[in-house]
Amino acid sequence: MAPPNEALPESTGWSDLRGSPKDVARWLFWVKLRNAVNPERPELLARFYPLWRAQYAVARGQRALMADEYRRWLGHADETLVQEAYRIAFRVHLEELLLGKLDAHNWRHWLRIEGGGHLDAALARGKGAILVFPHAGNFMLMHAVMGLMGHKYTQYAARGMAPPEVARAHADVFANNKWRREARAARESNEDRLPIRFISLDTSVRELYRCLDRNELVGIAFDGRIGQRWARVPYLERTALLNPGPWRLAATTGAALLPTFLECPAEGPNVCRFAEPIVGEDPEVLRHSALAGAVEPWLRAHPAHYGIWLAHCRERAAVDDHPFFLDHAVDDRWKRWDTEGGR
Repeated sequence: MAPPNEALPESTGWSDLRGSPKDVARWLFWVKLRNAVNPERPELLARFYPLWRAQYAVARGQRALMADEYRRWLGHADETLVQEAYRIAFRVHLEELLLGKLDAHNWRHWLRIEGGGHLDAALARGKGAILVFPHAGNFMLMHAVMGLMGHKYTQYAARGMAPPEVARAHADVFANNKWRREARAARESNEDRLPIRFISLDTSVRELYRCLDRNELVGIAFDGRIGQRWARVPYLERTALLNPGPWRLAATTGAALLPTFLECPAEGPNVCRFAEPIVGEDPEVLRHSALAGAVEPWLRAHPAHYGIWLAHCRERAAVDDHPFFLDHAVDDRWKRWDTEGGR
């Protein structure tokens, strides 16, 4: 999938104002509701958490895709698991409304750090640390807190709207209208208030090397769908196409890989859990140690945290030439990335 960093030209025509009820709801959520949230009063926002049931009720098609993804991974998909996935996703989105309002003190209402000693140990080596994490739980809150704790933190991420040619070819997935543009702008405005940096494909990868050379933190969601290289690897009992960047970056710089997980309980603050640092010179060994040794066991213990990302990628499987899982490839374009074992 091409990186979503280029918006369609602005339009003031009637067609630009039209949007699906989902688009308008997204705009009301990200543009209007965020003005009402108070980071000092977690109990007030918690009153909205039960509304996940409304999202669950209207997402019938997505629910079916999610259940199928769970069956392909776990061999089963009971309704309780799917419901829990929607509870987590709804809470995560609600709490993302806080991002521009968090400070060095009130973030503690929303996140608790576990395994902080592992983060300290990774930085003590003087070569920086790469926080690798799946799209599960409130990772945006983790980004914010790393900066609010005083760390120099750079996140590699996709931002902006889909490129025009992608939006036109797949309007059902990447519709571009006033409602979606303003919602996206509101989200990224909140993110830009955080004391961290975001970089994407339009920034040279050398900047990540510079960050690590200064013993800073770099965040990479290893299952993200932006990148210029893809490798075929075993993942979640299937074959996935993943960006080999994190493992190559760690092997080249000597930086520690730090598997990072965000747990979203039914009550109380989120938990950011750091696993033990992983170091080495072979990117394949690093990948296996991170995924098979840390990520997959955590996901198996917390499968509901991954449901929305699995469904999100499934909905977009036909758009690009590197679908998340190869059993959803609609043609042979993925073979241009086939590197036999990820090398």
